[in-house]
Amino acid sequence: MDKIGWTPEQLEQELKKKIIGQDKYLHDLSVCLWLHNQRREHFLRTGEIISEAKYNMLVLGKSGMGKTSAISAAAKLLDIPLVIEDASELRGAGWKGKQVSEIINDVVETAIEGDYSRRGAAEFSIVVLDEIDKVFGGRNTDGTFLPISNLLKFIEGTEVSYGRGPDRVCMRTDNILFIAIGAFDGIEEIIEKRVSPKSIGFANTEKNETSIKHNILKEVTVEDFVAYGVNEQFLGRLPFMSIMNELEEEDYKNIILKSEISPIRQLSYLLKKEQDASISVTDYAAEKLAYKIKTSGLGARALHREVVNLFKETMYSLANDTEHIEYILDYENDFYIKKVPGERGNYTEIKRKDSFALTKTEQEKLWMVKLDTIPENEESVRFYAEQMFDQFETKNYGEYSEQGLADLYDYMTIKRAKLLAATAIAEVFLDANSSGTSKNMLTLLNTLRKLSLDRGGSGWKPLERIKDDLLTKMKSCTDEDVDKIKEIAWQVVKKYAFIIYKLDFGEYDDSAEG
Repeated sequence: MDKIGWTPEQLEQELKKKIIGQDKYLHDLSVCLWLHNQRREHFLRTGEIISEAKYNMLVLGKSGMGKTSAISAAAKLLDIPLVIEDASELRGAGWKGKQVSEIINDVVETAIEGDYSRRGAAEFSIVVLDEIDKVFGGRNTDGTFLPISNLLKFIEGTEVSYGRGPDRVCMRTDNILFIAIGAFDGIEEIIEKRVSPKSIGFANTEKNETSIKHNILKEVTVEDFVAYGVNEQFLGRLPFMSIMNELEEEDYKNIILKSEISPIRQLSYLLKKEQDASISVTDYAAEKLAYKIKTSGLGARALHREVVNLFKETMYSLANDTEHIEYILDYENDFYIKKVPGERGNYTEIKRKDSFALTKTEQEKLWMVKLDTIPENEESVRFYAEQMFDQFETKNYGEYSEQGLADLYDYMTIKRAKLLAATAIAEVFLDANSSGTSKNMLTLLNTLRKLSLDRGGSGWKPLERIKDDLLTKMKSCTDEDVDKIKEIAWQVVKKYAFIIYKLDFGEYDDSAEG
């Protein structure tokens, strides 16, 4: 689904596949992020910045409940850069620790290193201030030790700079979405002291009192945060407030069995891909494991550690144990592993794929290689793509030999890759004209990396600007063919870009290509 098309309801439903037992939080988060995305999309479409106040968020909940996991998953769905900062490390200027202004450096680096080529990516990032309660609790009462003054300006919106000389980074924070999360240990006592008198009376029962104590965080108010020591101005800058639920045994069991980010499922996925073996868990063992996690009080994060410990010895011998294809966690007096006999596939002949990743040095160099000199018409774009591929048609394409493209791939595959590169260039030009995207080789590589084939439509989407029968014929390609075509185009563009860098700037470090 196109990121512009996400609605709060669709976001919430997608997040529920990963995060269990936190429906209210996911509901609130989906609305908050949708509003932020609306601001961003309005800017990308019109170039106009909406100046009204942002919809920042405060989240209260114990560790291991899925707070950051949900935000990370949503940011990925919306294609928005995400930075997670440990607020407990923040200090006021002049004191040992991380300064608030350093967050800007992290934001810019994340936008550059990630797959975010469109203008406004960094300015509309999401910044998570994890363990925000540590900023207010347990510090020296002398305000000079606290970063709160700088943090208030930072969240509200101001121009921030960090670094020195040519490496200095400067940007405004008006459009960054801030989500502050923390456990706020001890706030339960503040809430209970306030609500306890209301629970005494003729109509109240012991059951009601137990229920209130069990869900005490749901009774939290702004006044409780102020009593805890949270700055009122800080609270005023975070209009959204959401409370995490205390997870029950059934929630932990559903995380194990049903969540897309279940530690069992994640480990099984890795082993299946590389060893053609899988792991699973019985309902009874999941129930026992859920009870163990619940009674430990360590939260869902402890699940990962428990699963690793339970399968540790199995994983130690799994690579040599080729007579079994599945390992099932079960329970009878204690946890044990059942092995399922079977023959595994042979993975020794599979060639590792070249990475689509770039080092920071490579990114900086490719950012400097501009595409501004190419006339924006179909003939010129095709000619430029031909130029790129001509360099490697008969030599220097192979990493460890003098082989060229023609030695490694058939004519049709090369032609399709060439067309794909030309189509990506056209897309870069269109994005640059509509939203100010920079026309350079790094942007082109990012565009190529994002391409996907819409098999239910009329070809590559949204790259349909250069019309050619090959685009339609590509629909008949297998996923493996499409991956190969994309990889060839990406590697050719990368190699050609470094040749141009060397010609334009007169110096080139071969180690940067590694």
